This record gives sequence, C-alpha cells and structure tokens, in this order.
Amino acid sequence: MKQTLLKTLVPVLALGLLPAAQAEMSREEFKELVRETLLERPEILREAIIKLEENDKLAQQQQFEQQLKEQSELLFANKTDGIMGNPRGKIEMVYFTDYNCPYCRRLNQSLLEVLKTEPELKVIVKDIGILGPDSVQAARLALAAAREAPRQYEELHQALMSQQRVQAAALATIADKAGLDAKALQAKADSKEIADKLTENLSLFRSLGLNGTPALVFPDGTLIPGAIDAAGLKEILKDKQS
Repeated sequence: MKQTLLKTLVPVLALGLLPAAQAEMSREEFKELVRETLLERPEILREAIIKLEENDKLAQQQQFEQQLKEQSELLFANKTDGIMGNPRGKIEMVYFTDYNCPYCRRLNQSLLEVLKTEPELKVIVKDIGILGPDSVQAARLALAAAREAPRQYEELHQALMSQQRVQAAALATIADKAGLDAKALQAKADSKEIADKLTENLSLFRSLGLNGTPALVFPDGTLIPGAIDAAGLKEILKDKQS
C-alpha cells in the first residue's frame, strides 16, 4: 500500500517542486532529483498524505450532502419503508441495517431504550442485506412485512434482531412467532417488487458514500456511522428538538 502511494505521490510532488528542472533533465536525472529531494525533506510526503486525506474527506462530505438533498424524498418520504416508533413523529431518522450485523443489534438496543422516552421519534428503517445470502433473505422478508403488514413490521424486526445469527431456513418460524402468515409473506418476499425495493435501498446506501452498517441519517445531514449507546443518541436528539 505504501509503495503504491509513493509511486503515486512522487510524480505529483515532483511536478509541484521542480517544474522547470523537469524540462531540462532526462527522465532518469529527474527521478534521481525527486528521490534526493524526498530524502532531504521527508516531511513533504507526510504533508502530502495529510492533504490527500483531507481532500478525500471533503469530497466524501460533499457527495453525502449532495445525495442527501437529491434523494431526500426516497430517504424520508417513502411509504414502503418499515417504521419503528411513531409513524407520525416529528423527529425523523433513517436507519440502514443488516440483520446479521452485530453492531446493528447493539444499536437496536439503544434505539429501543430511546424510543421509550422519545414519543416523537420516527425511525425509518432501510433494510439491506450486505452480509451474505441469509442477510439478503432476512431483509427481503422484512421489506415484505413493511408492505403487507406495516403495523406488525416492528415486531418482525425485533424478532429478527433477537437472533444471534439469522438463517434463511429459520425465517418462516420467526415470521410465525411474530404473528405473521409466513407462507404469504415469503411469497411476497420472493417477488420482483421486493427485489427492486432492496436494490433501491442498497443504491441509496451506496450513493451516500456509506460502506458499513449500522448508519443513522437525519434530514439536516447529521450522520452517525456505527453503533452508538442510548445516552449518546439522546444527546443528539436534544439538538434536534431545540
């Protein structure tokens, strides 16, 4: 990785440091001069790496903000998403999750605790399956429940989250225990409509520059990547209420 970075940075640094010299030297002479310059001033590389990282972060933030604006309706006003908490709540957040993600299970516990004391909180769940075939099947089942039995969605969501690991073979049993018609729900989960919805969720996830679950996104652009405890989440929600 370092060798690749050096190969990328050296010509760039050289162009900035020695533009005139390059025109008067052979390729080998120029490369040697670059090498000597970096040996004499190695801090140049560190400064360049820091600047590169800053530029990357800025580009990612700009991409996130632009996509948040462009995809706002799909993120916050899509009636086919599963909901936790108050469906008409004034405080909204989008929650990208995978049922086989241990950090999602941890965040789910925080959300359950917060929802007990935040009656205006609406959690818009974006089910995605990025941790293998079992995750995909679990996400499709949850998406089907959001369409067919939205009032029972949260119960199924919690039943799936309570598993140490969700396996496709156990989905029918889990759905039955959540009070749903497992056979009818599975038929819906296997439909093109649900496949398209899952693709849409994944596309939103990637367009925001996200690369892991869980992730919470607020309409004002606040992003919480990874798990957060209930206390930390409550502090963030205080700002949203002020």
